[in-house]
Amino acid sequence: MAKLIVSCEGAIVGHYFLDKERFVIGRKPDNDIALEGAGVSNLHAVILSSGNDHVLEDTDSTNGVSVNGEKITRRILQNNDVIELSGYQVKYVNQRAISDMDFDKTMIMKSVPLDVEPLPRKDAMPGKPQLATATLSARSIKTNFPLGGVKDMKAPQSGEEILISRPLKTFGQAGVQVIMVSRRPQGYYVTHVEGRRHPRVNGKSIGSQPFLLRENDLIEAEDVKLKFFMKQAG
Repeated sequence: MAKLIVSCEGAIVGHYFLDKERFVIGRKPDNDIALEGAGVSNLHAVILSSGNDHVLEDTDSTNGVSVNGEKITRRILQNNDVIELSGYQVKYVNQRAISDMDFDKTMIMKSVPLDVEPLPRKDAMPGKPQLATATLSARSIKTNFPLGGVKDMKAPQSGEEILISRPLKTFGQAGVQVIMVSRRPQGYYVTHVEGRRHPRVNGKSIGSQPFLLRENDLIEAEDVKLKFFMKQAG
């Protein structure tokens, strides 16, 4: 099981297992990790479970969150990442993430912002945070399947196409429901990131593990409704 090792000024102050879907870090005493200090916001950051992976999100804290010295808004954590917030260091340990590491994290070069596709909502706020992940070595990536994408079945013009040309895209609204579609050597997978209920494919729940998508699969999760397709060459 993944865990966090919290330290301050070189001294370890606690160990915490990531044993729940949503793990909260902040100054409030009822947070999963309660940190003292004027620079820590009441609700500073959250960590969301997604299968064997975990997504760190800065919840609009006053002083921000960094991972390995780089300021982030959202990021898929990797084994031995060090999260820094207001004088505290939080080391993420997940040995399983090494043995079962997803394709889109194995050829890591550097962290870059990746597009997030928020689906149209009347109450959606502009400027949603982006999900930072690994960019891949072009020389190492060779896929033998067509480019995939989804049709947004709830867009003003139903059927609007969104191509998945990068390692992954996220869909939904932070704090309500977020799913991820990722491209791997075997094909395209949908994974639950955040939300009370797991996504459904063709009416059946996929659970917490990545689910291999096939042509014309219908993905549904709260206000998200997408139809998967493979783009034919030429």
